[in-house]
Amino acid sequence: MTHQKSSNNLQFLSGGGEMGVLTREKDWSKTPLGDPATWPQSLRTTLSIVLNSKFPMFLWWGPDLICFYNDAYRPSLGINGKHPSILGLPAEQAWPEIWEVIKPLIDQVLSGGEATWSEDQLIPIFRNGHIEDVYWTFSYSPVNDESGNIAGVLVTCSETTEKVKMLAEAKERENQHRKVAEKLNIAIDASGPGTWEWDIPAAIELEKQVQERTKELIRLNESLAKSEARYHLMVEEVEDYAILYLNREGIIENWNKGAEKIKGYTAEEIIGKSFSVFYPEQERKDRLPETLLQQAVEKGKAIHEGWRVRKNGTRFWASVAITAVHDAKHNVIGFSKVTHDLTEKKEADDKLKINAEQLELKNKELEKMNSELQSFAYVSSHDLQEPLRKIQSFASRILSKEMQTLSDNGKDYFRRMQEAAARMQTLIQDLLAYSRTNTKDRVFENIDLADIVHEVKSDIRETHTEKEAVIEVGKMCQVNIIPFQFRQLLYNLIGNAIKFSRPGTVPYIRIHSEMIRGNAVKKVSLSPQKTYCHISIADNGIGFDPQYSERIFEVFQRLHSQEEYKGTGIGLAICKRIVENHNGIITASGKPNKGAEFNIYIPALL
Repeated sequence: MTHQKSSNNLQFLSGGGEMGVLTREKDWSKTPLGDPATWPQSLRTTLSIVLNSKFPMFLWWGPDLICFYNDAYRPSLGINGKHPSILGLPAEQAWPEIWEVIKPLIDQVLSGGEATWSEDQLIPIFRNGHIEDVYWTFSYSPVNDESGNIAGVLVTCSETTEKVKMLAEAKERENQHRKVAEKLNIAIDASGPGTWEWDIPAAIELEKQVQERTKELIRLNESLAKSEARYHLMVEEVEDYAILYLNREGIIENWNKGAEKIKGYTAEEIIGKSFSVFYPEQERKDRLPETLLQQAVEKGKAIHEGWRVRKNGTRFWASVAITAVHDAKHNVIGFSKVTHDLTEKKEADDKLKINAEQLELKNKELEKMNSELQSFAYVSSHDLQEPLRKIQSFASRILSKEMQTLSDNGKDYFRRMQEAAARMQTLIQDLLAYSRTNTKDRVFENIDLADIVHEVKSDIRETHTEKEAVIEVGKMCQVNIIPFQFRQLLYNLIGNAIKFSRPGTVPYIRIHSEMIRGNAVKKVSLSPQKTYCHISIADNGIGFDPQYSERIFEVFQRLHSQEEYKGTGIGLAICKRIVENHNGIITASGKPNKGAEFNIYIPALL
């Protein structure tokens, strides 16, 4: 039901009578074409023309030659036959009784791009419960996709069974008339003067039959003229494509509404002029129009994309197909030319190209920054830490060996110097940890989070024994993670919960996780159909003002003074980067003196 609902909202499937309804209601996801929302523009446009045409039309599309047809074609299928079962079927399954006849014609169109023409062709089909002799006048034409490749075959056709039968009957009557006339002449010659009146009834009958045959032929010609008029009307009414006919020299002889809409000229203004008027000046100098016509003569078709000029001088990006038209002796007598305005697509493609170039430039800049960051990390880990170690070492020696000679102020200064050096060393180590979260190889493993939490709890006990924190661990998920990074993530979050506990209160930390769908979370932007591992870490600590829920993840962001709570302000920034390395999202919420909660969402499948 979901597929049908989405199809009804697709504009290109609107209208089309009974076949429009059947096409919209069909579950196309069960066919090789898939959901209509994914169909290419070339199929959409062609199918819209077919469904809304009053001329009998049939379309085969894609490698499997999937069947479409319109209301005007539907009567030719009769009853108790193929309608509506062949809609969406591959051609070979839909037409098994005539496959050997039509396949060579289809192959001719698909391989060479040359249209076929068959007049009053006998092609028996299954309809009305049995195989019937049916005569057709039809043409198979290629339909190109956006890349100019042949993607389908369009069949414009008219059933001529009645016409053929009538002509056969007329011919038979004509033979009978001839025989009667021959007998009449013989009778007149043989009887001599005064006896020919005995054959007058036969002459009257002959004249009556001739009159009837003449009326039938007139009606037949009128019917054919109407069919031809309908076809031309269909072409003239198409607005999304410029469809025109050129004579052998490239002079425009026919013009439809689509051509007027795209190029800006009325039929009166343009018919009789060369089609080269649409080409920019430089391309006319380079003789591109003549080159394309010659290519169509030699290869049957010329495909080209480029800028064209409207009547008002503005340019548009055109996809053009010029097909040579041949007479019965296979001489080229003119050209059909179909133009599609792809300006919006061209602009979108150009924008994508520019964005890709900008992205490549930014990637190079990021690579340079990463290289500089790695250089900084090297300097930090070697050159910066070495002086700090010496400061701490010399201060310790002075305090141990010169304690007696130092004043109280001197002793205080040396202790403060040691503390400052220790803070500096911690800051450098945190910066190194932050930089390395994005530079180390990211090797994912499928691990039970309970194992990671157990390891972190063991580490926490060694560093926070004085606070006697209570850590409650609920159900834990099994998920793909980078083990050492996730260990750092949980260590930072649990360590913060203990560090920022309320004075006089035993720290209480709750950890649990569960698998959820993205659409189950309202406050976070997740992919609705994806499954996530949701991890929650909540505490009863000092909390924070909700206005800082985003800022606390920034580097060096501190909400409390160094004297109140030690730290560098990098720990949560490291947490955010680790979560992002897992293509996840981390959020924080809290209230002053009410505690804080961190929620992490990691995709179950990366």
